[in-house]
Amino acid sequence: MQYKQLVGMLENIHLLRKLFVKRASENSPLHFGQISIMKCLEQHENCNQADLAELLGVTPASVAISTKRLQRAGLIRKETDPSDIRCKRLSLTDEGRGAIESRIRIFEEYDKLIFGEFSEKEISQLMGYLGRIAVKMQEIEGIEGDFSDPMDLSCLLHKKMEENK
Repeated sequence: MQYKQLVGMLENIHLLRKLFVKRASENSPLHFGQISIMKCLEQHENCNQADLAELLGVTPASVAISTKRLQRAGLIRKETDPSDIRCKRLSLTDEGRGAIESRIRIFEEYDKLIFGEFSEKEISQLMGYLGRIAVKMQEIEGIEGDFSDPMDLSCLLHKKMEENK
C-alpha cells in the first residue's frame, strides 16, 4: 500500500509542476515544448533543422513547425547556408536569448519557493533517494549511462517516447 501512495505522490508532484509550467507559459512568447528547442539552439548555434530534430529526438516535421512559429515570433533566425542553399541554419535572436533568460528566472524563483525551506542535508538526502529511484527505473527500462545532467536523460526519454508512438 505504501508503494501506491509514493507513486501517487510522485505523479501529483509531476502534475503540479506541469500545472505551474502551463500557467507560467500563458504570458510568454515561448510554449513549453519550445523551451527545449531554444535551449538546444543555444548550445548548438547554427545547426540545421535535421540536426536539431536528431538532438532533441523528435521528428523533423515537428521541428519544422516549431521553428516556423519561433521565427514568426522573432525568437530565432533562419539563414541560408552559404555552402548549401537548400540548408537553413538556425540561431537565436537577442529577443530569443532574452526569452530564455526570463523563463529560467521564473523557474528558478518557483524552485526557490518549493525547496527554500529545506536544509542542504534534506535536499541532499532527497536527491539521493530520487537518484536511486531513477537509476533503478533506468535499469528496468534497459537505459544505460550516467546522466548527471537531468536534461540529458530527459532528451533521451523524449526520444524513446517518440520512437514508441
